[in-house]
Amino acid sequence: MEKPTLEIALSTPADYPGLVEIDHLVWNIETTPAPDIRWDSPEDYGKQFPAGSQIVARCNGKVCGYIFYKDVIPVPSNLHVADLAMAVHPDYHGQNIGFELMRAVEELARDNGKTKLSLRVLSTNEKAIRFYKKCGYQEQGRLIGEFYLNGRFVDDLLFYKHI
Repeated sequence: MEKPTLEIALSTPADYPGLVEIDHLVWNIETTPAPDIRWDSPEDYGKQFPAGSQIVARCNGKVCGYIFYKDVIPVPSNLHVADLAMAVHPDYHGQNIGFELMRAVEELARDNGKTKLSLRVLSTNEKAIRFYKKCGYQEQGRLIGEFYLNGRFVDDLLFYKHI
C-alpha cells in the first residue's frame, strides 16, 4: 500500500467542510467538557476560525487534522505564552499526523515570539495524555474534579512545553 501524501499548511475556506467533520467526530464526552461542539455549516465554522487561523494536515488532499494556538491572557507580560488545541480525524490516528502538526505549530509559535505553549486535557483522555508526553509536554497543574461528566468528576490537566 502506498504511503499517503501529507501536506501541512495554513487553513483555507476549502478546508472548512473537513474541519467541521473532524470536530463532529472527535469532540465528545470523553475528550471535552463541552461535547456539544457542533457547527451549522462550513461557513459558520469559518466565522469562528477564519482562513489562515489554523494549521491543517491534508492526507492525499483530504483534511485529516488541525492545530491552532491563541493567546492565553492578552496582557503584555503573558504574550510569550500560547494555548493549543488540536484534533486528528480518527481514520488517521497512528500515522504521525499529530506529531507533524505539533512540529508545525511549535515552529510557527516560536517564529511569532512565543516561548511557552500550554494545553488542557481531561484526565480521562489517556491516549491524548500519552501523545502530549511523547511530544515533550509536562503536567504543570491539575484542577481536581473540575468537570462532572458521564456521572463522575473528572480532573482537568494543564500541560506545558518551553519552545
